[in-house]
Amino acid sequence: MKRAYTKPISEVSEADYFPLAKMAWEEDCPDQDITSVSLFSSNQKASAFLNAREEGILCGSGVASVLSKLSGGDLQFTFFFEDGQRFVSGDTLAKIEGSLLSLLRVERILLNFLQYLSGISTSTRKIVDQYGPKGIMILDTRKTIPGYRKLAKYAVYCGGGSNHRLDLSEMGLIKDNHLALFDSAKIPVGKIRSNFPGRLVELEIDSLDQLDDALEAEPDVLMLDNFNIPDTKIAYQKAKSKNPNIMIECSGRFTPEKLEALSEFPGVGVSMGYVTHTTRFLDLGLDIRTDS
Repeated sequence: MKRAYTKPISEVSEADYFPLAKMAWEEDCPDQDITSVSLFSSNQKASAFLNAREEGILCGSGVASVLSKLSGGDLQFTFFFEDGQRFVSGDTLAKIEGSLLSLLRVERILLNFLQYLSGISTSTRKIVDQYGPKGIMILDTRKTIPGYRKLAKYAVYCGGGSNHRLDLSEMGLIKDNHLALFDSAKIPVGKIRSNFPGRLVELEIDSLDQLDDALEAEPDVLMLDNFNIPDTKIAYQKAKSKNPNIMIECSGRFTPEKLEALSEFPGVGVSMGYVTHTTRFLDLGLDIRTDS
C-alpha cells in the first residue's frame, strides 16, 4: 500500500533531533542538577537500562546520539531494538553507560522523546494492523506539536502509517477557505498547476453539491470532509468512474472506531489528526545501577 502522498518520512537524521534536544537540555537544567551534584561525585560511573513496561513499537532512538554529544561524550548508548520494531513488556530496549551525573541529567529528556514518539508509533500500528488489510490508508496530518512535525510523521511511518504532506510547500491543498474565494474549483487548481507544475494538487469539498465542479477541476486527490457514509459512497463511485486513478481521502474527526464503515471503499485514505494529537506517552522506564 502507498505510504505517502509525496516523499515518505521513512528516516530522520541527527539534525532533525538536535534543535529540540538542545532546547530540552537547556530547559531541564539551566544551571546545575542541584539534587544529583549534592549526592554524587563527578567521577562516579553507572549503567542504565531502558525497559518496556508495556508492549509497543519503538521510535526515537536517534535522539541518543544528540544526548551523547550534549553530555560531552560521557554517555554511550546501545539499542537492542530498531525504530519500527515491536517489543513486549519486560524487554530491555537499550543500555546506557557512563557518568552517573550525565545519566541522571538526560533521563527525563530521553524518556520524553522515546515515550512520545513510541506512543505515536504504537497507536498508529494498532490502527494499521486492524484496517490496513481492509484497504484503508491511514494518513497523518499537520496537527503536530510545533517543532516536532517531522519526528511525529516519522513516528507515524514507523508505526506502518502513511504520510500526508510534510508542510505547505510540498503539495497544494485547496481547502474550504481557499475555495470560497473562487467561482469554480477549476480556477485554483489551474493556478497551482501553472505556478508549480508537477506538484500534487488536492481539493477539499464538504458536500455533494460541490462534487461535479470538483471532478471537472481534475485534482490528484479529492478530500471528502465530514461526509456521511451514503454521501461518501456516491462521491467515491462517481469520482472513480470518471477517473480511476484519482485518490480519495476522507477527513473529519476520525477515530479508530469510525473506520470500519469505510472498509467498503478500496484504497481510500483517511487523514487522522488522532494519531498525533491524541497519543499518550508509552510506559518506558530507565533503571540505573551504579558500578560496584
